Amino acid sequence: MAEKRMLTEAQAMELFTFFIVCARTQLDEPHHYASMRFLTAAEMVREFIADEASPEAQKLLADSIDRTENAHIIMNDREAYTSALDSLCAMAAQYQVEQSNLEEKAS
Repeated sequence: MAEKRMLTEAQAMELFTFFIVCARTQLDEPHHYASMRFLTAAEMVREFIADEASPEAQKLLADSIDRTENAHIIMNDREAYTSALDSLCAMAAQYQVEQSNLEEKAS
């Protein structure tokens, strides 16, 4: 698969700014907000790249929408929030395994 640029300079700078501001706000906010900030950043990336991504990546991105939205709703229920993030991690990991052909290499 040929690599292509998927973020515009404006999008990259929006993410850069978001990360800088998050770094600062984390000094004053409850520690569990950091996880939510990362989730928000992932959603931003998803929005920025969805139209340019491969069909396989588009499927993962689309499949993650409901789960990330749900995670925002349940963030104050630590057990449910952790489970939601574990589910998202499993989805992303499975995608990475499939795309890197790790399953075939292990055989």
